[in-house]
Amino acid sequence: ALSSIKFGFLVSPSIVQNLPTSQCAQNTYNKTNVEKTRAIMKWIKLATLPIVLMATLGIYVLTTQEQATMAHGASAEASSSFNSNQQNGRTLTSLKPNSKNRPDFANISDVNQKKQTFFEYMLPMIRQANAAIMAQRETVLSLQKKFSDNETLNGSDQNALEELLNFYHVEYDNKITQAHFTELLNRCDIVPAGLVLAQSANESAWGTSRFAVKANNFFGLWCFQRGCGLKPSERDDDNSHEVAKFDSVNHGVRYYVKTINTHYAYENLRKIRSDLRRENINITGTVLAEGLLPYSERGHAYVKEIQSMIRFNKLSRYSLDTRA
Repeated sequence: ALSSIKFGFLVSPSIVQNLPTSQCAQNTYNKTNVEKTRAIMKWIKLATLPIVLMATLGIYVLTTQEQATMAHGASAEASSSFNSNQQNGRTLTSLKPNSKNRPDFANISDVNQKKQTFFEYMLPMIRQANAAIMAQRETVLSLQKKFSDNETLNGSDQNALEELLNFYHVEYDNKITQAHFTELLNRCDIVPAGLVLAQSANESAWGTSRFAVKANNFFGLWCFQRGCGLKPSERDDDNSHEVAKFDSVNHGVRYYVKTINTHYAYENLRKIRSDLRRENINITGTVLAEGLLPYSERGHAYVKEIQSMIRFNKLSRYSLDTRA
């Protein structure tokens, strides 16, 4: 279980046996024991140095209590950082993406460690993408309220609305209607972190695939312009698609989320999500995965696999509660 993975260090039995006895406290030990004690202290400093560095760099594995807090989506977390476990003030992994220090997933032999490292690497980018979407959604809701109250949208409001309509590929003419706001809100919404983690792990072979390593593509996303990405080794001669190449993994995450929110193939996923919003039911990756049938030619088998990954790895604990 992931909750059993913790950072720490072990003191070898030989060191324990050589620790000074109570005579040390009475200042009666001889010169040899003093030298042994100094050697032990030097060893302990060297042993704890990696732990200090990991804490400084924000590499921190969630405790069972903290995982439970995240699983219930205790609060609305929006942008760069979040805290849990208020009693001891411990801060969880930073939400600031760190694309410069991507782990070498292929060289992590321990399966549980590889998974936890993968989740901690991807989660900040997923959180950031969803936080940006929620900021956009708040803008849409604010403009919708003005529109519903028959208030005039000023020039700034009009520009903001048109920018969002264009970003989410919502067609409109000169006249904005309530239907435009409805469709915009259907598209401008979060994708649960648990679902994003499961798909990225599945599509990238836990960050080890050729496309993940060489193209920053953790989602198997395609492009159709010559030279836009990497050619799949098993592509049929009559096909022209490539696997898209991104400037960074963070860019790939944002593109994936926008694809889910705008591509016609995932209209059913967005309908499931909007229905959950309307009924004030928590939006989960397991439920939204039902809308991923077009994502893979494997269809239902792919959906079941993603749902199984979410359940087995307890990925719902990373998704925040969306209920009002």
